[in-house]
Amino acid sequence: MDIAAGDGHNVYVQVRVEGYGWNRFNGRQKKAVHLHKTVYDGAAQYTSEAYVRACRDRGSLRPDNCSQIRHYKKK
Repeated sequence: MDIAAGDGHNVYVQVRVEGYGWNRFNGRQKKAVHLHKTVYDGAAQYTSEAYVRACRDRGSLRPDNCSQIRHYKKK
């Protein structure tokens, strides 16, 4: 949820599984967004590692701020 709604920046989440690039899931200004997304690529379901990070979209002139990448492994 974007708690600083007056700054004009939006938030988004990036997710990556091994062997693939980052997928971006955008948030909405002044709203909480519940993510339950499916990427329809049959080979992606056989991966055992995933990476997630949250970012702040600061516009086109300044670089985005992102959290540390969280690494998850399938047991």
